[in-house]
Amino acid sequence: MDDQQLLRYSRHILLPEIGVEGQEKLLAARVLVIGAGGLGSPAALYLASAGIGTLALADGDTVDLTNLQRQILHRASAVDRPKAESGRATLGEINPGCHVEAVTERLSDARLEDEVGRADVILDCCDNFVTRHAVNRACVKFRKPLVSGAAIRFDGQVAVFDPRQPDAPCYHCLFPEGEDVEEVRCAV
Repeated sequence: MDDQQLLRYSRHILLPEIGVEGQEKLLAARVLVIGAGGLGSPAALYLASAGIGTLALADGDTVDLTNLQRQILHRASAVDRPKAESGRATLGEINPGCHVEAVTERLSDARLEDEVGRADVILDCCDNFVTRHAVNRACVKFRKPLVSGAAIRFDGQVAVFDPRQPDAPCYHCLFPEGEDVEEVRCAV
């Protein structure tokens, strides 16, 4: 770490649970955030601020005026721009030392596997079950930790799945595919 990083992250470094060694791990980490909306926005802001070295931000949608009251990663000047690019610009202003990769297309299975395979941890902040299950399958295949978050109206949930343990449950164990589940999105 250089002097500027030591100063920037000094409050983390003072915490015995993090220290210099922990901060260096954060600086070397690669995190994949899927979804740059209501959940992905604050998650990406905190990750970049904390000093994650590389953050891949994946979202195939564009910023809409109706997003701005809850999707704090985006600015009015970003309306009609891809969310991943808008997020990259904001995160670059907050922490120029965090390398942000904007993935602006909807992830195909092959691209999803590539991104998951390169990440240390994955945050699923999407808003649909099809994507959640695809992300889960890739995380299980590559044995990557998955933080899965969901929010609708005033309700929210978060779960952490760690398939590095051979007998660990995964998202599919909690929410099997093919169930007759009514999917409600925040835009409804």
